[in-house]
Amino acid sequence: MEQFDEQKEQSPESSSSYLSEKEDGGAKLLLQHRYLSELMGGILPPLLEPSWGSDVLALGWCVGGLVYEMAWRYPSMHVTGIDRTASVVEQAQTQVKGLGNATMLVQDIQHLDDKVFASAFFDLIYLRFLTGEVTLEQFPPLMQSLARICRTRGLLVWTEAELPITTSPACQRLCAMVQQALQAGGDAFAPGNSTWVIAHMGRWLSEAGFRIAQRKTYAIDISTESKGHDAFARQVLISGEQVRAFLLEKGVTTTAEFAEVFGEMQLDIQQENFYGMLYLRTLVGVKL
Repeated sequence: MEQFDEQKEQSPESSSSYLSEKEDGGAKLLLQHRYLSELMGGILPPLLEPSWGSDVLALGWCVGGLVYEMAWRYPSMHVTGIDRTASVVEQAQTQVKGLGNATMLVQDIQHLDDKVFASAFFDLIYLRFLTGEVTLEQFPPLMQSLARICRTRGLLVWTEAELPITTSPACQRLCAMVQQALQAGGDAFAPGNSTWVIAHMGRWLSEAGFRIAQRKTYAIDISTESKGHDAFARQVLISGEQVRAFLLEKGVTTTAEFAEVFGEMQLDIQQENFYGMLYLRTLVGVKL
């Protein structure tokens, strides 16, 4: 595993034919995973091509799209995705239908069933965007639980994102609402534009028994006419209802206020003078 230590360069990849056969039925979410991975230089960090292992566990944002992308790109892998919501798993099963190396299961990530997930079973555990789904108090025991089912010298690849920084007053106002809601639910450390989850990822992994082998920070330009702009605009549309429900549940906005702010943000994003950056961080941990 020493060849993974502190590698920080990324090598871009192209997948223009990817998903050409799946233009409907959940294609928006599948394509978002594709576009994000391309902006990050690939779904796996540098030097982590999966010739060393075959059993993969995936969890996090839009897990069906994540499982599809990994199983499609790496047919030698067997990729298992989990989510606690049956309807999410049902949709994901439709997305991965036809891929013989992909499995979706209903499972609460906070309470992994020992009978389903044997100790030291997975070669790779892939996490993408757990902030909001997992509270700050839940992260350490989750990492301990994942360490149990990761084989010795197996890998855990974890990506999280900060809230975007933009020139849109409406976008920044909505981000402030999200931050307020995250704090109300115990999902953010402090007020401001950062949840500070990415600052604690390394500590949580180390305490769970992983050695940090790679660290990579991505600054993705989401300004008008940038490569990341279209993907960001699409994500705003895709996640709008989910964000609205989350904010209403936490009591930080009203239906009318959200509609006004969200509408203004959509208009701002399409302006020629819209500028913004999105920051992400990926860590690769090696199980000791």
